[in-house]
Amino acid sequence: MTLAGLIALITGTLGVWLTIKQNIFCWPVSLIAVLVSILEFFNERLYGDMALQVFYFFAGVYGWIFWKKNSGKTFIVTHAGLNTILILIVLTIAQVFVYYNLLRYFRGDRPFFDAILTAGSLSATYMMTRKWIENWMAWVLIDGAYVALFALKSMWLFALLYLFFTVMAFYGWMSWRKTASSK
Repeated sequence: MTLAGLIALITGTLGVWLTIKQNIFCWPVSLIAVLVSILEFFNERLYGDMALQVFYFFAGVYGWIFWKKNSGKTFIVTHAGLNTILILIVLTIAQVFVYYNLLRYFRGDRPFFDAILTAGSLSATYMMTRKWIENWMAWVLIDGAYVALFALKSMWLFALLYLFFTVMAFYGWMSWRKTASSK
């Protein structure tokens, strides 16, 4: 158990909860989780996940600015559509091959597992920015797989954090489903 793991657990859980509630404070709280996760993943040689956290940092700053700028507008949740989902699956698979080779080159630990989860996370993040309800089911699968990865690495606080994320993603799906437009 590390201090960074404990901070990530608390701020990560709170950040996702605030996102589900569409509260702008999700962004600064999540940025704290991202920063400590960068350090922890570097120490564990999970370079794909570390790079993903760097991406999340910039996405978090953007999200915070975007939500602040559009604070008076309606939050509209829609469906992605089957063709869009199929395209995203193909693009995610292509990313896996690129990331796998990069992670092997840099001697990352668990490069295939890391590559799959990194690619899936980027695709799910894109889906979330588009406010597609399906993003939450993608997160259920991805976060559930992260629980296994972190258990393999004996990163128990991160395994617990991602277990919370899995449950919260399912709750996010149920919550957003109630407000989804049929577009």
